[in-house]
Amino acid sequence: MTGRLNRAAILASTPLRQALGLMGLVFAILLVTLGFAYVALRSSTEDAIRADLKQQTAVFQVAANPETLSIIVSAEAHASDPAERAIAFVLPDGRQVGNVRVAQQDNQWVVSRHPDYAPLSKHGYYTLKLPLAGGLLLIGESRAPIAELTSTFLAILIFSFVPSVLVSAAYGAWAGMRARRRVSAIEDTLDDLTEGRLDARVPETAIKSARGDDLARIGSRLNRMAETQESTVEALRQVSADIAHDLKTPMQRVSVLLAQLRAVLPEGGKAHQIAVRAGDETEGAVAVFHSLLQIVQIEAGSPKTRFATLDLRALAGDIAELYAASAEEAGGQLVLHDSAQDQARVLGDRGLLGQLLSNLIENAIRHGGPAPQICVEVARRPEAVVLRVCDHGPGIPEAERAQVLRRLYRLERSRTTPGNGLGLALVQAVAGLHEAELSLADNHPGLVVELRFLPA
Repeated sequence: MTGRLNRAAILASTPLRQALGLMGLVFAILLVTLGFAYVALRSSTEDAIRADLKQQTAVFQVAANPETLSIIVSAEAHASDPAERAIAFVLPDGRQVGNVRVAQQDNQWVVSRHPDYAPLSKHGYYTLKLPLAGGLLLIGESRAPIAELTSTFLAILIFSFVPSVLVSAAYGAWAGMRARRRVSAIEDTLDDLTEGRLDARVPETAIKSARGDDLARIGSRLNRMAETQESTVEALRQVSADIAHDLKTPMQRVSVLLAQLRAVLPEGGKAHQIAVRAGDETEGAVAVFHSLLQIVQIEAGSPKTRFATLDLRALAGDIAELYAASAEEAGGQLVLHDSAQDQARVLGDRGLLGQLLSNLIENAIRHGGPAPQICVEVARRPEAVVLRVCDHGPGIPEAERAQVLRRLYRLERSRTTPGNGLGLALVQAVAGLHEAELSLADNHPGLVVELRFLPA
């Protein structure tokens, strides 16, 4: 498998999450700090504006009558910009002087523009209303300082946050991609080891690229574990191969001697019958040793040198034709379904693939009941060439489907039938050699054995 550095994997990486989390924490602290500062400064500014308003009213309070106060207000109005300071005096007779107009609406005094003066403040006013000289004096200070303060703090917040986000995200993405490459290398190695490729190792670039960090230590330990496991399994395979090889020849000699003994013993006698049974058992033992040696050779990968492009349809047709008579003798039927449409070429060893299909058909005939109905199917999918062998027998319980692929493992109900428990183990070895995906499923009733080959 190859490393998958997609967007979701990078977003899920720990370094990126840590960088964004740290950035979020810093931003929260910055937001709280600026918030307290903003609230304090705004409150101080508002207090200063209100104090200034009260101070300005002292000038007008010296006027004893409406006419004098209206003259003072008019002078102040001409000297003030309504966008900064609004001033208006409503005389007892309803006349108004000032740089703004005021009107009472719903028990509130509303400020509007005076046609002879500049526009009002777009930020509104802090107002102070005082009853003076029988009329009403209204003075307002623009809220522009508060708006400027708010804009300043928002600018500080934005110019502090945006660069932090960009830098943190860039660093997190870089660290996430870098870590993801190394994690993907470790994951790919674990996947290979899980699938039985014990020679898989974490690349040295993923181990030495971080000067002994946690991923480097994990990668190194994984490699040491894989080396130990490979050595152990190889030793066990070698012992199995040596035992099978060393015992195969003596057992063949015993088989020959028993055949000679049967020839000299009178037929029908008890001794002859015992010799015949002993010969059959010996031949079965020789077949077991032969299958074990063949599995070891297949797992070692040596038959790959004989790989060539072949037509799986033609091979399946030949094997199905060969076993059709055996299925009829057992009271059943063997049919071939071909939907590959001349697109079933794969790369492999014809002899081993033929033996694989033969083992599956023999199992189906042997365990398919009194009238085995067997179907061999070859199909083409966009990504694979599919070979299926289906029967209507008792099938294999789901809990035991992984076990039956082990060497010499047999179901309890199959111990009274001929066989040595190596048929499906050989099928798995051949499938692994050809990098084909092997699966066992329920045929309702019966068993479906499916192999998916990469097209040539």
